[in-house]
Amino acid sequence: MQSRLLLLPVRGGGAAAAALRRLSNIALKPLRGTRAPLRVRRLETAAGDIISIGDVHFKLKQPKNPELVPLKHMLEPLPQALAQHFQWIMQKDLLGQDVFLIGPPGPLRRSIAMQYLELTKREVEYMALSRDTTETDLKQRREIRAGTAFYLDQCAVRAATEGRILVLEGLEKAERNVLPVLNNLLENREMQLEDGRFLMSADRYDKLLKDHTKEELNAWKIVRVSEDFRVIALGLPVPRYPGNPLDPPLRSRFQARDIYSLPFKDQLAVLYAVGPNVRSERVSQMLSFATTLCSQESTTLGLFEFPVDNLAAVIKIMDVFPMLSAQQLLHRLYPYDLILGKEGQTGVKDVLKTFELLDSSSSSTTRAVLGIKEVNGQASQAIATVQVGDKDVAVQDMTARDLLQQRYTLPNGDTAWRHAPLVTAALEGKLVVLDGIHRVNPGTLAVLQRLIHDRELTLYDGSRLLRTDRYEELKKVLGLSDEDLQR
Repeated sequence: MQSRLLLLPVRGGGAAAAALRRLSNIALKPLRGTRAPLRVRRLETAAGDIISIGDVHFKLKQPKNPELVPLKHMLEPLPQALAQHFQWIMQKDLLGQDVFLIGPPGPLRRSIAMQYLELTKREVEYMALSRDTTETDLKQRREIRAGTAFYLDQCAVRAATEGRILVLEGLEKAERNVLPVLNNLLENREMQLEDGRFLMSADRYDKLLKDHTKEELNAWKIVRVSEDFRVIALGLPVPRYPGNPLDPPLRSRFQARDIYSLPFKDQLAVLYAVGPNVRSERVSQMLSFATTLCSQESTTLGLFEFPVDNLAAVIKIMDVFPMLSAQQLLHRLYPYDLILGKEGQTGVKDVLKTFELLDSSSSSTTRAVLGIKEVNGQASQAIATVQVGDKDVAVQDMTARDLLQQRYTLPNGDTAWRHAPLVTAALEGKLVVLDGIHRVNPGTLAVLQRLIHDRELTLYDGSRLLRTDRYEELKKVLGLSDEDLQR
């Protein structure tokens, strides 16, 4: 017998009426169909600008360091799935809670975090965790200048004291004895520093100010943690993927959300936007192939997941070079004949055939550079450019510092940082060959994912590398010169 719920009218007000309204909303919500699309709006009020996502509202604050606010990360048009993620993060942000975005490998989680921070005009401190990350990388590092040793605040301390958002990517890659350093900062907003200072939560600090002066607190080396400080952690689900699972005490400090790939409809709209000259049918077939290899059935058969987030790069190539084969480009993202066995290869070929992506003949490839021609009379831009750059040989005991920056001592005893060939090539526009990359630990290579996906990087000496268009946009918005930004 099917159960039924009968809702009777309640006369008068009071708690009974309120409870009945809540019960009615819970019972009838599944019957009301799909909810209305979320709208992300920026409202100008007398009290200041407000970001509104559905029924959640966030009041914007003027950033002290606008160069630390992410730029040009927002997608247009904004998919509904991202709007729902933004609304959830905003709710936790307003409650003063730290969040943990967990999902499969790829740049989507980082992109969601950066888009939210751009939307809310929040300053960011980014840290890519690896097996080489130590306690000093998070708290304070000791440096020597003019023969005098001093401590330099690192990302976690700067974010806590300046009210910024600390983005920690790759929690599963850090050693188990590193992350507990942040445990007290996450739970109580407190941390003891190496230079003798003590970070204290805003509530406790403000209570002490009622009985003591600010000079006394400074003399006691007590530093106030901003009430705007938040942590956005990004990680993979372990044990499905290799890595170190979070300790239960640390895991309980976060509000977690599963960030899987965007819905098919939203992904299709993004791919249509990046490749307007590619046939819509071909784009749909390629996306269908990618999502099929990411399904639970494919995983059960032992097939590796397809890197769906990289499909946009392939569509951009096809948009410029329409003569290239779709199967050839997909093979560059998913070399199934190298990573799968005979049965797996047969399964992938069947999927290619199903979506009409299997070429019947050998596809054309570039054999030679026939000529180089300037674009619009500009010597710095050409149709074809070949440049041989630095070669970096990767070895098994290579660390993240060997890939990015090495610390050395000057003749006078001062400490300094020297760029690795990879960073030098990024600054000078050269080509880097990482020979023997398979020998490097995957946890070490994780520090390069932001450079590969976003063309951005945060170095150990505090400097940041920005993608060209974002760098130029930052100069335009702030009205600063190259010397001002590189100071």
